[in-house]
Amino acid sequence: MNETQLPVRRDWRSPVLGHYIEAAMLVRDATVADVVSRCRSRLCYLATPYTKIARHPDGGYCPTRSLEAATKAARWARLLALEGITAVSPIVQSVEMVNADLINGELDPLDQDFWENWCRALLRASAVVVVPPIPGWDESDGIWTEVLLALEWQMQVLLIRHGEQHDTSILIGGMHHGG
Repeated sequence: MNETQLPVRRDWRSPVLGHYIEAAMLVRDATVADVVSRCRSRLCYLATPYTKIARHPDGGYCPTRSLEAATKAARWARLLALEGITAVSPIVQSVEMVNADLINGELDPLDQDFWENWCRALLRASAVVVVPPIPGWDESDGIWTEVLLALEWQMQVLLIRHGEQHDTSILIGGMHHGG
């Protein structure tokens, strides 16, 4: 690996990221105000964790946890929309597609290859990638892959700092699931 090649395996501490930070292609600890100033009138890709959240501890698909992941993503899309930012969330859309397909069962919500390919066009059409501080973002292989592609394609990536959204919890069925 050369000194400017990003590691394929997830490594948010890689010294190579420093090159992208210096070039302002990767912004750590971005604020919502940073996102607003850099994203107004541009389509943004909202990269949020899904697969590890949507699995039961036994590894199977959990519709309730899937909905939790989509709701967290939707709350960030809502927050950005209220700030005048158009953010596409593949998680929100794909979860609704899976829910609409429950009878036929043709869409596997945990088929990473299918969803990576499906998301790629949305990513390519976007100008900026926004990664909100939803718990698990830094452990997500999907987000890492999206960030690598974005940087390779010379897209700016904004990692929103923890604490930028005051209410990251959601209520499902009367039970509190912290976030």
